[in-house]
Amino acid sequence: MKKIITTGAILGTLLFAGEAAADYTVKPGDTLYKISQNTNVSVNTILSSNPTIKDASKIYPGQVLKMPTTNSTTTNSETGTYVIKSGDTLSAIAARNGITLSELLNANPEIQNASLIRVGQVIKIPGTTATATSQESAQNAIQETSTYIVKSGDTFSSIAKKYSLTQSGLLSLNPDIKDANKIYVGQSIKVPAQGTTSNPAPTPTESISSWEQKADAVIAEGKKYLGAPYVYGASTSRTDAFDCSSFTFRAFQAAGITLPRTSLQQSSVGQQVALGDVRKGDLLFFDTDYDGVINHVSIVIDKSTILHAATSKGVSIATMNTYWNPRFVKAMRIIQ
Repeated sequence: MKKIITTGAILGTLLFAGEAAADYTVKPGDTLYKISQNTNVSVNTILSSNPTIKDASKIYPGQVLKMPTTNSTTTNSETGTYVIKSGDTLSAIAARNGITLSELLNANPEIQNASLIRVGQVIKIPGTTATATSQESAQNAIQETSTYIVKSGDTFSSIAKKYSLTQSGLLSLNPDIKDANKIYVGQSIKVPAQGTTSNPAPTPTESISSWEQKADAVIAEGKKYLGAPYVYGASTSRTDAFDCSSFTFRAFQAAGITLPRTSLQQSSVGQQVALGDVRKGDLLFFDTDYDGVINHVSIVIDKSTILHAATSKGVSIATMNTYWNPRFVKAMRIIQ
């Protein structure tokens, strides 16, 4: 490997003072983690020395990377930690850290099923140091959440302040909220559970009713499988792939509710409600073929957002838009 010695003045933004830089040419099959293993340079150090890399998972054969070497010892066993957040998948975490899913699973042998991870779970990230990940871990240190019901006069920032969070920190707990300026009275917002921060205890008016707890459990369970592919007729025992009704079947098990197997059968369970009156945890049913037969089901997150297993995107979040609204048939309230 050819080494190019240069001064810190020229490459001050790329290298640490006193380091020498060697060029590394990416080969087919390389990931940043593999390169880190082969060069004894951590992934974070490689990224800091190559600021043009915006996505750690997107490097290409022939790309030339600056590879600083330091006097400090860097070992192949460097490992940081990451705390799982709502909406995370192992494949997405691996991509963000420039490693493959297999490499991430090898670092976490206790994970037997890549689809079964939980919010608050701590996993090891190979190729990163604890120091490099400490800031991210601190930002995600809130492992347990409860629900806060928005009251008249509340703002998103005032709720964040109440729970000793920044607005971005509260948004990270509520990825479904796209605009912090648009919250409404009665809306449920996830906040740190009592005891995880110096938050005051919720007042009696902020208590969580049983239906909300069950609805939150259903939605949280469903979000665990975001990105899982769609397979028609998937068994209800599968968690690596779903069809629309096996997905709702699995999600509702988290609330102790067993649904019938098919979307048509599920549409006869519970209490029918108007589309304008739906709340989180309700089921929406659709006729996507316009043949008069219900053939799709989704879970309500809020009045304009649904969680479902779609034929095109697998388990995903969608909005009630010009595609879904005309195909809507009925809404059913399972959770009372």
